[in-house]
Amino acid sequence: MPNTSPPVVSRNAVAIAVTAAAQLLSGCHPAMTSPVESSAASTAQLSANTVAAWPLTFKRHLFGAVCFDTRGCEVLYDGRDHGTAAETPSAAGLPPERYDAAMIARYGDLPNFPAPAELHWRSKDGSEHRATIDLAEIFKDGLIRHRVPREAMAEGVSPGYTHILLEVNDRTVSVYTRTMIPTRDEQIPGNRHSRFRDDLIQVYRRSY
Repeated sequence: MPNTSPPVVSRNAVAIAVTAAAQLLSGCHPAMTSPVESSAASTAQLSANTVAAWPLTFKRHLFGAVCFDTRGCEVLYDGRDHGTAAETPSAAGLPPERYDAAMIARYGDLPNFPAPAELHWRSKDGSEHRATIDLAEIFKDGLIRHRVPREAMAEGVSPGYTHILLEVNDRTVSVYTRTMIPTRDEQIPGNRHSRFRDDLIQVYRRSY
């Protein structure tokens, strides 16, 4: 990754910090996850995807699943169950920072896209639900969702990995995405390590 712009926080550094915070959230974490694995293909993709190649696109991603207000939550994706058989607490009373800390993907990197995610869960009232979520259809345009104008993005620096988060919350299934986008300016004045945005963006929602 070129480093011709002012220093920015790497995706890995942000992920480590957020993952540590996420561990405080008992019962609301994805199961059967693994550390991010780098590859020549994904490194080449990230290096080529700079502000010069606008709009920003992604060909690989990380995946995570979180469950709230469920009594058993199975999320099958890429041959693994990312859910939990345990009863999960509500998200309603969580402080925003703890909710944000839980919403990070830790499995991958994966080429776009494996087969659709298959969900099987019980909502807090004990009702049983099943759903199929086709991420290939949701992200068929291949665009990175973000809130950084082109003129605000740092030149010569690539975005981080695209995280795709599937949330099961009682009877509602949502899909979120987040990608570290390097910026020219500090997002926290006086903090030289804050030249990035990492917004959590909802792209899909359905209630059952």
